[in-house]
Formats: sequence, structure tokens, C-alpha cells
Amino acid sequence: MTKKLSRFRKSGALSVRLGLAVQTGVLAALMSSPAVATITVNSDPILYWNERASTLLTIGPPAQTRVMAMMNIAMHDAINSIMGQPDSPYLTGISGFGGDVRAAASQAAYNVLVATDPLHAADYATALNQSLALSADPVARANGVATGSAFANAIVAQRTNDGSTASVTYVPTGTPGNWKPTSPAPAAFPQWGGVKTFELTSSEQFKPAPPPAVGTPEYDAVLAEVREIGSATSATRTADQTASALFWDAANGVTWVKIGLLVGEDEGFSTLDFSRAFSLLSVSLADAAIAGFDAKYEYAFWRPITAIREDPADPDPSWSPLFTTPNHPSYPSAHSFFSGAAETVLTSIFGDDEGFTLTLAGDTRSFTGIHQASLDGANSRLWGGIHFSSDNEAGLLLGRQVGQYVLAGKAFNAAVPEPATWAMTIGGLAFIGAVMRRRNPQLLSLAGK
Repeated sequence: MTKKLSRFRKSGALSVRLGLAVQTGVLAALMSSPAVATITVNSDPILYWNERASTLLTIGPPAQTRVMAMMNIAMHDAINSIMGQPDSPYLTGISGFGGDVRAAASQAAYNVLVATDPLHAADYATALNQSLALSADPVARANGVATGSAFANAIVAQRTNDGSTASVTYVPTGTPGNWKPTSPAPAAFPQWGGVKTFELTSSEQFKPAPPPAVGTPEYDAVLAEVREIGSATSATRTADQTASALFWDAANGVTWVKIGLLVGEDEGFSTLDFSRAFSLLSVSLADAAIAGFDAKYEYAFWRPITAIREDPADPDPSWSPLFTTPNHPSYPSAHSFFSGAAETVLTSIFGDDEGFTLTLAGDTRSFTGIHQASLDGANSRLWGGIHFSSDNEAGLLLGRQVGQYVLAGKAFNAAVPEPATWAMTIGGLAFIGAVMRRRNPQLLSLAGK
């Protein structure tokens, strides 16, 4: 493979078309040696703590993305501080104490995780003790611990009262097209659209256009589509589409972090490079969750199970999807906006030239690359009968827009040089340019090299 750090450059617009003909079973046959993560405490600390958190966090998907973003921000800024801030930090006004990078990253992760997921405090303590034992110099270790604690405590304080624990009650209107809970439990995550964003200017910055209105030709088409292919007894859904739907039904807010570990583990990045990559990924996922759930409850569009059973034109009270419908509105699809955001960031950083095998809830599925996995994850919700294809298209677009915005942001990217440094850099580039023009008339891009 020839992956390079130049993939941290801003990514261009990506297609939002869903290829419903994508069949993982066929494409997987084209792959060779899919990546399988083998991360231990001896691995890079960024990889190790992302593995630990993505394995242990059992809170709801939006809450998972919030914690992962907080943890990666704390680790990145602690490491960045020790290294003299070559990147623009996310947190400002925080002073570090230098020290050992592994100790700083580990303490930062631990402090965030025990503050947000006390249920697994003992597991995180074990991971911390094992991590700190790898830092041989006691003075450097102690300073690193102090640095990690400072940045972790800062992000925890910043995210306190960010709206994630607000009490919001959803009341359905009962009109056709309006979502009503699909289980006796309260509506899931109705407050999440009001959570403070990490990088977006607001939760509505990339607000999707409305879903197709009930009774329009576009709506009738997507309704007929899911009625046929998403039914529990569908005769048109293929065996691979069924396998995809069941596989992705076990996905949650950390699934794409797991995929990031699979495709990134063998890259040989520095700890700072890994921390930048997983900060960009986790912040994109977190903001996609906020923007996505804001749109979900803004439009409050009904799920296929309700739309088909209560269809004003052709109701089918006995219709059921392949599996249980999640208890929040349909538009846009959460799997899709997570997939779109992660695909955008991961392909920008790692490229898309490596297959991988992912295991969820004991089930294993192989993919030719990130883009194919993204489409498979989005399409799986149609094949499972819990989303319209319009939900998936809107979700992918939203996620990709969020990912592109976070990639283009200042945080985590190379810090802007001081004016004197700019002058020296420009002079140096001018000299290099003159030499290169004599050697090769083609314009060479130095960005990201």
C-alpha cells in the first residue's frame, strides 16, 4: 500500500447516490487479506484507548459519539501540548506540564471515560495501570499524567450542561406522515438536536431538505420500495441483502471508530498523527449525531411500519419489517449520517484501497473498502424495512457535509505559522519552485507533504 499523510488534505465532494445493486458477497470475492485489528496495550496509545472505549461503551449511539469525541480531543490536545503545539488545539487557554506522551494520552482518556461512563470505571483503571507501566521514567510519567488530566478535565468541564442530559418530551400529532413511537418506551434521544455542537456552527447548519410529502409521486415510490424489499417475508430481498440488514442492525455510535482502527492500524502513523485522525473522525460522528437528530425531530417523519400499516391509500395492518424498528423518527437515517461522516474523514486520511473484515455481535462481514461499507450500512436500513431510501440518501449527504466541514476546520490541523515563519516558508518555496520548474514544467502540489 502507498497511503501517505497527504490524505489529511481536505476532501472534495463525494457522490451521494446509493447503489442499491451493491452486493457485498460478490465484491468481497475481489478482496485479498482483509484488515483485522490486533490492538493491545503495547500498540499506539491512541489506538489502544479508542479500542477500549469502543469496546466498553454501552450507552446509546449519540451518547457514545459524544464521549468518543471528548476523549479524542483530550488526548490530541495533551499530546499536542507536549510536542509544542504543531497542530491547532481544540481547547484554548489550557497549560500542560510536558512529560511522557503515552502517559498523557492514557490519563486524558481515562479521566474522560470514568467521568462519562462510570459503569466501566474498573475496566478503565486496569487499562490505565497497564498503560502507565509502559512509561519507564517516573518524572516524565508524572508530568504526562498531569498534562493528560489538565486537558481531560477541561473538556469535561466544557461539555457539562451541553444539553445531552436535558429532558425533552415528544408528543406526536397523529396526522399522516407524523412519527409516533414504535414501542411503549419513550421516544429515544429527543433532546439530542439541542446538544451543543463540537465544530458545527449550529445543529441546523446542514439541515436536510424535507422528506417527500405523503401522497406525492416521490413518496409513493419510496413507500412501494420499502413495502416490497423491507418486509419480513420479502420475496425480492436477496440473501446478501438480508445478511447486510441483520449485520448492520448491531451497529452503534462506535462502529465507525472500530472501522477506523481496522483500516488505520497498519499505517505507521505517529501518535500525534493518530490523535489527529481519530479526533477528526470522532468529532465528525458526534456532530453528525447532533445534526441528524435535530433533523429527525424537526421533521418527525413516520417509519415505514406506521406508513404501511396506516397508509391512507392502501393500508396493510399485518405488514412487518425484517427486525424491530428503532424508537425515533425516520428521516434522516442515523446509520447513513454516521456512514457518510466517517467515510468522508477516513477516506481523506487513509484512502480507500484496503479491504477489511468487521465483526459485530459475533457476526462477521467483509468489505472491499470504506466507501462500499458506507453504502452497505446505509442500504441495510432499507433492506431491513425500517427506513425509506430517501432517509438513507439524506443521511449520507448530511454526514458527508459534516465530515467535509470538520476536515476543513482549524482544530486538529497544522497550526498557522507566525508571520516571520510565513516569510521564511514563502521564500523557501519560491526557491524550490524555481528549481522544480527547471526540472519539470508540471505544477507540483506540496500540500500535505
